[in-house]
Amino acid sequence: MTTGTLTKPEDTAAMAQTIRQLRARNIVLEAEVERLKAALAVKEPKRPTRAGLTPKQRLLLDFIVRYQSEHRGVSPSFDEMAHAIGLASKSGVHRLIEGLVERGALERLPNQARALQVVTGPSHGDANG
Repeated sequence: MTTGTLTKPEDTAAMAQTIRQLRARNIVLEAEVERLKAALAVKEPKRPTRAGLTPKQRLLLDFIVRYQSEHRGVSPSFDEMAHAIGLASKSGVHRLIEGLVERGALERLPNQARALQVVTGPSHGDANG
């Protein structure tokens, strides 16, 4: 379109007004999209990795595997696990272990101290995790 086709100043003013309104509406919509994304991120649980574990669970499981290999199969204490993965309390470790048990990555052995057994399988032992 050339400038010669816009002969009436009121047409140009109307189009400019429409453009301003559409830009303002777009800004409002973009702000609403960002607000909804932020609200969803707060409500959405952490997504598991391909191995089905959260990053903290994977970190804890890797630490347990390393520790057991270095200490002839003995599992680390809750304090050692908390310190190794940067948690302030043992209750956080407990929640992570419960999650690992629920996902089948760990088993608790009854009536034994430090009784954790790593379950090896394709979903937990592969290199893609």
